[in-house]
Formats: sequence, structure tokens, C-alpha cells
Amino acid sequence: MNEGIVDLADGRKLGYAWYGSADAPPVVYCHGFPANRLEFQLIEPVLERRGVGARVVVLDRPGYGKSSFQPKRTLLDWPGDVAAAADLLGLDTFAVVGVSGGGPYALACGYLLPDRVRRVGVVVGVAPREATGMEEAASIDGPSANRLLRRFQFAMSAYAFKKGQEDRFVEQTVATMGEADREVLNRPDVRQWFIEMTREAFVQGGRAATLEAGLYRRSWGFDPAQVKVETHLWFGGMDKTVPASAGRWLADRMIDPEIVVWPQHGHLSWMVADEAADVIASTTG
Repeated sequence: MNEGIVDLADGRKLGYAWYGSADAPPVVYCHGFPANRLEFQLIEPVLERRGVGARVVVLDRPGYGKSSFQPKRTLLDWPGDVAAAADLLGLDTFAVVGVSGGGPYALACGYLLPDRVRRVGVVVGVAPREATGMEEAASIDGPSANRLLRRFQFAMSAYAFKKGQEDRFVEQTVATMGEADREVLNRPDVRQWFIEMTREAFVQGGRAATLEAGLYRRSWGFDPAQVKVETHLWFGGMDKTVPASAGRWLADRMIDPEIVVWPQHGHLSWMVADEAADVIASTTG
């Protein structure tokens, strides 16, 4: 993993990490919620094991990790940040993969950057609130539509990680997940990755998560049918966080997407399996 900071024209900074080989096909990976550039650490060994070559760039979204907080941002602000970072990192065209809460951001890049984004991949991605199954989705956008309650929850989560009291947060997360995900998260190596990655997500406090949770509840600002770039969708048949029915809802509204439902996987179990390498290989083409 190689890390750095991108300085944007408006004075903000974006933290990033890139994985893989510098001369391999580039992929911009939009991390989940709440997460950051360290998320891909769980997937990188799978690519190495399978021999899949890619340069995977993971940008911290505003307020997470090393990236400056951006008040009042929207989903459609993100493609501009991606384009600016790509310019500075020497990426002309690239694929985009969005995972979980990063799914809408990947689709927004496909919508606003069709001349630069070669292909979009969405894995267990959040769908609009009206999508089938999203009302029952487990904890993807905070506990309440009330912003003050969300702010309190994420502030407490950030405090717990700051004080080294993250076990309760982890146990609460595990409790919301299905069997496939619980089995993976109970592995000591995966649990340690999850703790370190989530601690970095909350290093600036909980306001980024509070803001972003609200974005998932509002209109995206575009219709998935407006994404003209080739799109691949992957969802887990055992996913209790974002159900596969939400993926089918998206597929029904998009232009000829390819959708795969993994019957054996949940929300994150695929990240340590061969399917993770298949996602990157498919999107890089």
C-alpha cells in the first residue's frame, strides 16, 4: 500500500492509498460507509493470490481518514473530486468500483464522467430508499431519520474508538449481520482489520458519517437509468445489510447491466474470497 495526499483547488485535501502495480489498469475504488482508504487492505491479498493485476486507488471521502470535511456536500460533488484526483495522479481513463455505501458514488461517477470512466462495478451497493428491501436494510444509514440522533450515535462511536473501547461497536455490527458475515468478522485477522479501518474512519469524529447517512436517505440527484457506462452489479444472497432485492431493483432500472447474485455471500464475506478478484478483473476488462 502506498499513501498520499491530493491538494484540491478549493483548498481541501483528499487522503488516498493505492494498491497493486503502478503500470496496471487503474481502478478508483469507492469505499463503504463509514470507512476509508484502508478498506481495500482486506481485498489486496486475494488479488495477489489470484494474480489479478490492477492499480487500485482508494480516496478517503470528505471527513474520513485524511480527507478534509466538506459541509453540505452531495453525492454529485464526488465525481468532481475523483476527476481532480485522477488528474493529479496521472489517470486519464479508469474503472470505478463502489462497495456498499460507495455504490451510489460509483454510479454518480459513471453518470457525470462518461468520457473517463470505462466501466462501473457496484458490489453490495446501497440503492435508493424506495428500492425493494432498502427500508429493512440493517444499519446502512444510521439508526434514525432524525439527524440529531444520528449525530449522537456517530459521536459516541468515534469516542469509543478514540478511547480504545471499540469492542461494543464491533459486537453491535456483528449482531446486525448474517451468518456468512459473522463467520468472517469473527476471524481474528478480519476483526483486527475492521477495528483499525473503522478507527481511521472516525479519526476526525462522527460528523462525516452523520452527513453521509443523511445523503443515503435523500434523492441522489440522478436516476440510475441515466448511467450510460457499462455497469456490473454484484450482490450477496445472504446479505442482511443491503439485500439482493435492492440490487435487482437497480438492475431493472438501468441500461442492460450485468448482475450476479452470490448465493453464499453476505455483505463482506466476498471480500476474502475469490469473488473479490473477479470483481476487479471484470471491471478492469
